[in-house]
Amino acid sequence: MLAQPPDPPTQAYWWVVAVFMAAAGLWLSWRTFQITNRLGQRLVFGGLGAVLVVVAVTIGIRFTEGSPVKWVYYTPQRLAEAQKQKKVVVLEFTAAWCLNCHLLEQAVLHNASVFTMLNSTNVTPIKVDITGHNPEGDRKLVEVGRRAIPYLVVYSRDGKQIFASDAYTVEQLTEALKQ
Repeated sequence: MLAQPPDPPTQAYWWVVAVFMAAAGLWLSWRTFQITNRLGQRLVFGGLGAVLVVVAVTIGIRFTEGSPVKWVYYTPQRLAEAQKQKKVVVLEFTAAWCLNCHLLEQAVLHNASVFTMLNSTNVTPIKVDITGHNPEGDRKLVEVGRRAIPYLVVYSRDGKQIFASDAYTVEQLTEALKQ
């Protein structure tokens, strides 16, 4: 029996992180002004609390906005179909809880030149989300020789792996996609 394809991950997780982080920042600032009258301590800890609030709001907004990449969510059948059609395949191994994965996606995969290439007709971007119980995704990660994420693999039109990295740049990925 074939497993159901995994659904895209929920973004609620990042809003929960953002709310708790903002609450911590507000609490730190509030308690600092209650506890001390020293200007230096109020500036340092009140400012730190304000920074936490700003970072929390940024995380909430940035990590929950829609992706400009038209992802296909991984199943072995979807990968085989893309390779059968002789498309360049980009596998992004990620998870909702992986901050480094989200940072790389924001910095590299959401770059205008990269997402334009990823959305072209000769490329299939496939997201392998291992957030929950995804045995097929876990097996594929081991198959490509990894046990940790983030990880990105690019296959050429003939199915050969031409690029793989856990810390890639816009330049490296655009060069791999041009091959």
